[in-house]
Amino acid sequence: MDAFGHTTSGRIKFRRVVNARVEVSKTSPGTVTWRPISWALVSSNGSPGTETTRQLVAATDGKVRLVETEWHSGSALDVRVLKVVGRGYPSRLVSVTDRHLFWVAADGSLHRKTWNGSRFGRPMTLPVSLRTATAMTGFEADFGRRIYYTDKAGALHVVADHGHGSTDTVLRSSGYGKVTGLRAGYCMSPNYARQRSYLGLWSVNRASGVARFQRALRPAADEAGPVTKAVRVRPSGWTWRRLG
Repeated sequence: MDAFGHTTSGRIKFRRVVNARVEVSKTSPGTVTWRPISWALVSSNGSPGTETTRQLVAATDGKVRLVETEWHSGSALDVRVLKVVGRGYPSRLVSVTDRHLFWVAADGSLHRKTWNGSRFGRPMTLPVSLRTATAMTGFEADFGRRIYYTDKAGALHVVADHGHGSTDTVLRSSGYGKVTGLRAGYCMSPNYARQRSYLGLWSVNRASGVARFQRALRPAADEAGPVTKAVRVRPSGWTWRRLG
């Protein structure tokens, strides 16, 4: 599983974890003045020991940036902002995928825009309310779009984005009261053959840096499947306090 984060010193950090082993860990030599909260891979070009990506990145300053990252074996992570592609979004309740941007407005309504390769357009308001949401993350696959979020009561939800027919399902009714950051992403083996890929869900308490990992079962089903029992991961084992 790949993840980008923001360290307490203001640097951008990248980690690639395979099973329980960190295979790649890179940190930018300099700091950034903006604080990223959501990353989405747009394109990638790599070979053994090197990789260049383009990412859509939503930050706490309300801007969405198109960012290029590059790393090589034995070198640091290079991070370059190519351009700002969106402004005026929330500082926290916003999530970007490779094709869409989701955010919660001041009235609690959930909104979506579509990325066309150069800008966001086709705005839509989904018929669900996230008025009490505390953290959210979007995920997109061939089967459709899902938005996972936690609320002030400590529950974990998933929104199945079907446009005007969108639904909101409670996956767990308690246990997420201290969560302030969420990530959803596919987990798979490097050769895509040793193990069938599955959807992993990280829930993070930024104050402590402690994360929990779970599998989201049957994410493509009309009736969302449950999540597995959470595995606690200490800050030294995976995350950093300012992840997202």
